[in-house]
Amino acid sequence: MQNSARISFSKFFRHVKQLKQRKFSASASVRKNEEWIIHSPYKDAVIPNMRFLDRLWKESKSFQNNVALECAETKKQYTYNQLQHYMAVFATSLRRKLGLQQGDVVAAMLPNNPEFVVVSFGALQAGCVMTTINPIYKELEISHQVSTTEPKLIVTNPECYEAVVKGLAIAKNNAKIVLVDGPDAKIPEGVIRYSEIAEKGEVDYKFLDTIEVKLEDTAFIPFSSGTTGLPKGVDISYKNLLAAIEIMQNKNHCFPQLAHGDFQDVVPCVLPFFHIYGLVVTLIGHLSMGCKLITLNKFSTGLFFDVLSRDKVSLLYVVPPIAILLGKHQDVKPEFFRNMRHIVCGAAPLAATDAEAVLKRSERHFEFNQGYGATETTSLTTTIPIRAKDVDYNSCGIAMSSVKLKFVDPQTGKTVPIGESGEMYVQSPTVMRGYYKNEKATKESLTEDGFFKTGDMGYYDPKKGLFITDRIKELIKVKGMQVAPAELESILRSHPAVVEAAVIGVPHDFNGESPKAFVVKKNGLSVSPEEIQDYVAGKVASFKKIEEVVFVEDIPKNMTGKILRKELKKMYA
Repeated sequence: MQNSARISFSKFFRHVKQLKQRKFSASASVRKNEEWIIHSPYKDAVIPNMRFLDRLWKESKSFQNNVALECAETKKQYTYNQLQHYMAVFATSLRRKLGLQQGDVVAAMLPNNPEFVVVSFGALQAGCVMTTINPIYKELEISHQVSTTEPKLIVTNPECYEAVVKGLAIAKNNAKIVLVDGPDAKIPEGVIRYSEIAEKGEVDYKFLDTIEVKLEDTAFIPFSSGTTGLPKGVDISYKNLLAAIEIMQNKNHCFPQLAHGDFQDVVPCVLPFFHIYGLVVTLIGHLSMGCKLITLNKFSTGLFFDVLSRDKVSLLYVVPPIAILLGKHQDVKPEFFRNMRHIVCGAAPLAATDAEAVLKRSERHFEFNQGYGATETTSLTTTIPIRAKDVDYNSCGIAMSSVKLKFVDPQTGKTVPIGESGEMYVQSPTVMRGYYKNEKATKESLTEDGFFKTGDMGYYDPKKGLFITDRIKELIKVKGMQVAPAELESILRSHPAVVEAAVIGVPHDFNGESPKAFVVKKNGLSVSPEEIQDYVAGKVASFKKIEEVVFVEDIPKNMTGKILRKELKKMYA
């Protein structure tokens, strides 16, 4: 009996020792994983417990009479005082005249114009939720977004009106329609004129002041780019927006300067407001600083160049196609950049050679900053900071205030050491609440500890910052090796006869897949497919060589400059 007890106690102590070792091992693993999380070098943003619009207009007393918005086409202007007044008129009309309730969804299907801003922020002032619709959408695309968000009212213009009516019919939605049109123009029966509910009418400030929302309440529902399946509504809260303002105003990455006296930064709004980049960075980030925003209904090279030459532009936010245009177009002049302090590029990878081409064309030194963001991160994640030294223009910059990053092996799901390649995960107070009415997609994209899985492959260099190599689902597998289309596209664009290029993977009997390039040639220059293939082959490993080159007139892209590889694959098929 004593012997048996002795054996039992011996086993027990061995078991306790093993448990301690396991616990120590587990804690060591946690510490190691914690060491592999990249933290912003800047102090975390303090999110104020206040209304979003109160924060937006916090500094506005000093620039009330300055121009807030000017339409490049029509020259229509709103001063900051007028903008705030019309927003309040619209908010009052939504509740008092049109009968909308707190939490009801309002949709805007508008191009970039001053009215978009009145509608969007006026809806928030009324306690409603805003969803933004791409103005080039057709009825089926509209019906999908309408079915998801169920708006009670849609604001649009005459060009989009028929598509809106058809989209609502498909979705079996009877939302009221508001039309932005001239005060004397005829409008369809039953349609509400914008000017009657936004630019005319009384403001019930006493009532508006009673409207309270929580920080976690939904403010905006923009839609993701839909690179996989149908586009998904992204639930952006008031807390996300307040955090975004505080992060954007961190001195290390605050590009606008606060308006004072006669000084006012001038910013052309070429990025669509319906997209998170244009909505958060261009609008919210610059209205809060008193900038003059020049809106462009549609991107036109001639109009864009006119604005650059005429309006003393000091800040410019672009996507890669526009950056490439500035670096290569024959009509770009040094005087376009005479007042420029920063050009910021985001939404898709841009090669260093393309950034350097813009700097070279300007004949003066201003800062070229790249950044990374996503709809799901309220557009903010990394950026090249102000006055950075020894900039690598292939980098998307360093983690912004309050942002944490980690990189995960997409096969094993384990965090990889800093500097190694993996899928990038982001944790920040700007990370969305989730996908609107889509619990399955939310669970698939957000970890339990609040990291958003971006679907982007990349790595982080502690000295240079973030490098995005490609989307996981766009990687081409050649003999089991991964080939990044963005890498090949950057090389292709560096060829003197190439304006633009896109690469996709196509089936290959032996290799599994092989890279195929679609190339837009420069006018007047002659080059053969073989020359292009040899040019790339001389710069990459053998498994990355391009098997086929097709010359095309245009590369299909979405409104933010991302290449629509699905469309190219349809063309190939």
